[in-house]
Amino acid sequence: MFKRALSLPVGEHFFFLFGPRQTGKTTLVEESIANRRAFKVNLLETDTLVKYSRDPSLFRREVLFWLKQAETGIVFIDEVQRLPALLNEVQVLMEKVKERTTFVLTGSSARKLKRESVNLLGGRAWSFALHPLTHQEMADAFDMGDALRYGSLPPVVGVPTQDRVRTLRSYSNTYLKQEVMDEALVRNMPAFGRFLELAADQSGMPVNYTNMASETGVRSKTIREYYQVIEDTLLAFALPPYLKSARKRLTMHPIFYLFDLGVTNALCGRLEAEVVAGTEMFGRLFEQFIVLELRRLMNYRERDWGMFYWRTAHGAEVDLVLDAGSRLLAVEIKSGTTVRPQELKNLRNFIADYPGSEGVCVCRADHPHETGGVRCLPWRAFFAELSAW
Repeated sequence: MFKRALSLPVGEHFFFLFGPRQTGKTTLVEESIANRRAFKVNLLETDTLVKYSRDPSLFRREVLFWLKQAETGIVFIDEVQRLPALLNEVQVLMEKVKERTTFVLTGSSARKLKRESVNLLGGRAWSFALHPLTHQEMADAFDMGDALRYGSLPPVVGVPTQDRVRTLRSYSNTYLKQEVMDEALVRNMPAFGRFLELAADQSGMPVNYTNMASETGVRSKTIREYYQVIEDTLLAFALPPYLKSARKRLTMHPIFYLFDLGVTNALCGRLEAEVVAGTEMFGRLFEQFIVLELRRLMNYRERDWGMFYWRTAHGAEVDLVLDAGSRLLAVEIKSGTTVRPQELKNLRNFIADYPGSEGVCVCRADHPHETGGVRCLPWRAFFAELSAW
């Protein structure tokens, strides 16, 4: 249904494609290799996983035999994290047949690969990420109310409401917990399930490890480990604080964002509640939408910019700081259609503290304007402007 923003170098270079389940990795690869000769391995198939688990070298022998039938081809391994041992075989093949084939490897988790210190092909394979749909990919199908409530996983866009709810509930109640159980990432599943609910409820807010530990009945160290789990399984990412001292940055808590608003709301039990403009919840979800959207678009355009938040010891906070190397941009996110000058006090304080920085307010106004000496941009205009950086 949708043309994805990510262009893959199929047939040109070896690469990994990472992303949470149901973001469309397999579909995108299948479309990219259509009409090409391909050797496909789907490790979600139990019999395929068992076969290669017993003898990983069988994969290499099969590919070499397959290549005897033709000069070139593409080898596609789906969900490679389920059998990291295959990467050793891939590296051997890369040396033997690099002029005749390229490899496409997808994965929905980096946890197992990191944990087992497996062969990541010596850095010779490029790495890409696929996210839920952006507003640009959805084009005319995009609706802000739907995006804030149901998110933008491809299976929930443009389908009846009840189907969206069922899909998201299944995803949050079955897949997320099953993924963790399959990889034996945690031992206390009831505590981890409670953690997932709290992490979703606090998505976009500074983490209080002590409070979360108290509510889940585990140590704060375990909460930190749980957050590492959902980062490694691509279900969340951390926004670190922005400070002049990198050393001090390590002493402050990050803000975690779950990867999709629909999954976030499903874990919190909020799917039945309409998201009403002007409410606190609308504001929180709109802020998360902007941060998630920015991360996706930056990733697709391969912008290596730092993303941070800024908060002083006195509680003054700026939602987002973008460090593009030659430019430093502070972003305040407001969900209203009008913005009052006093709402931008923290943004002006940041600009004063960091000479040469820029500031902008992203909001739902109809047209760009200036308030209290700060540019206020409609959210679409903001993304269009960043595209030109």
